[in-house]
Amino acid sequence: MAYPFPRFSSAPQTPQYLKGVESPSSSQSRGFDKARSYTTRWLLLSIATALIFLVFLTKPFASHSRQTDRIPFLDSDIDDFFNHFEGRQDCGIASTDLYIPPIPFHATTKKHSLYCPNRAKLLEAMSGGGRHGFDTPYFPLGCHFRWYSTSEICMILDRFDSVVFIGDNTLRNIYSAFNMLLRENMVLGGLRQWEMKESDREACRCENQLTRPECLGYSILDSRSVRSNDAASGHSSPYFCDRTPHVFIPIDRSPAAEDQHTAFKSILHREPDSYKPIAVIHSLSLATSLAWPTATSSMDEWVTLADMSQRNVPFLWVGPNAAGHLKPPSQILSQGNNALWHYTIEMAKEAEARQLDALGMYNFTLQAGSWDGTYYGQEVVLVQAMMVINWLCRLEST
Repeated sequence: MAYPFPRFSSAPQTPQYLKGVESPSSSQSRGFDKARSYTTRWLLLSIATALIFLVFLTKPFASHSRQTDRIPFLDSDIDDFFNHFEGRQDCGIASTDLYIPPIPFHATTKKHSLYCPNRAKLLEAMSGGGRHGFDTPYFPLGCHFRWYSTSEICMILDRFDSVVFIGDNTLRNIYSAFNMLLRENMVLGGLRQWEMKESDREACRCENQLTRPECLGYSILDSRSVRSNDAASGHSSPYFCDRTPHVFIPIDRSPAAEDQHTAFKSILHREPDSYKPIAVIHSLSLATSLAWPTATSSMDEWVTLADMSQRNVPFLWVGPNAAGHLKPPSQILSQGNNALWHYTIEMAKEAEARQLDALGMYNFTLQAGSWDGTYYGQEVVLVQAMMVINWLCRLEST
């Protein structure tokens, strides 16, 4: 809060002398006044020069390709980043079908100026956008997020000690897509394929790894299992980079089970002296039938555990998806779009009250195709995973 500068009721009084009669100290005081005047002018000139120099260093002039926050500047147009992914042709998904980069309307507009300038604007844009038709690419509100290549994702992850996903099945599917991107594998990238029979691998390809119940049991839960087992399997699919561990901790209530707390604490205390942050992506919605008290309790539960470690642990709260048109009629009242929208708004407020970031998924999934009215396929979860990566990129690295 700014306070007004104090005002005096009257000016200090000085002795008055007759006109034409010089006071005993007037000659000396004139010399002091002149010296003070020169000193004051020199000091003001120095301060002004320093301020101009600082503005010159920090202002993003139009002639420079400067950008705020911590995102690499890309001069080239987007290509299909999935071209070299395993199963790209079999699964029939191109990144250009999921994401359209910003297009300057004027030749003088710098392309990098169309991307969101900071984390707050990024989350607002990703949460509040929309689609121009059913299943068309999603357009964020006001400014754009980026689609990062795998090598850029690796550079982003290198800034963290660990990345932890804590949530129910909705977040599990986002974590599966996170693994597909890092393994560059569209066919089975979200699954522990080394545990599967050949018939299971064939049945769980592409979209089926997210939609078939018998395939969900093979979902990857942590990067360490891939590192330990993938190379020895006959169907190897290693990570493009594997320097930053990541894990999914499944929860469906609050408080969570003690072994889930233990898993989280082991990550927090793995490198207690490290300066790198541990990023947490947290979500809980349909598993609790959108119970508001359970969600806020879960926020407090995991934030408290993080605070006890005295580590830098930024949190992102991820809201629920919208209900698809195949939602069973028996669930419309309790888990329909009216309930989901109010849950999204109120939980974002609760996250903000706890100084957590929040990312809404309601707008993003409102006009997207859902295979059962609740969960979504590869085209949706891949973009959701990229949104999470955009958030990671904007976090402080220390």
